[in-house]
Amino acid sequence: MKKLFMLCVCALALAGCGGLNSAVTSSGDLAPKFTDTKLDKRYLWVRGIAAANTDFKTQTQRRAMSREGAIANGYQRAVEYVKGAGVVANVKIVDAVAKDSTLQTKVDGAVRGGEVFSTEYLTDDGCTVILRIPRENFKLINVDLPAGE
Repeated sequence: MKKLFMLCVCALALAGCGGLNSAVTSSGDLAPKFTDTKLDKRYLWVRGIAAANTDFKTQTQRRAMSREGAIANGYQRAVEYVKGAGVVANVKIVDAVAKDSTLQTKVDGAVRGGEVFSTEYLTDDGCTVILRIPRENFKLINVDLPAGE
């Protein structure tokens, strides 16, 4: 029974490894090089980063606000990625958004349907998050993303 449990734990851990690698070094600093965005067969993975506001007195306040900023930054990067990469009926989304605000709303909705996959804090209480957005969210609004890994 223990072996079966450990096998399941390992399988779940490996299943979650399809996303982005950590952007935080072992000393808690932001890594000098990391990947911001990745598209695989099931998800669009996007990293958001935000600095902590030093005006806040407690670590909890600084971390809570930097996490919210990192999530907002991640969603912004996802929308930028989709607008630059998605194609709707052979029209780039960047061109279509100027003509159709409904499409903008749909893209925003598809991106908002993502989830925070991981959160890491830096030594200065800044934050980096990884958002995971299912590809099927984009199929529902007729946005074709490029082939993933």
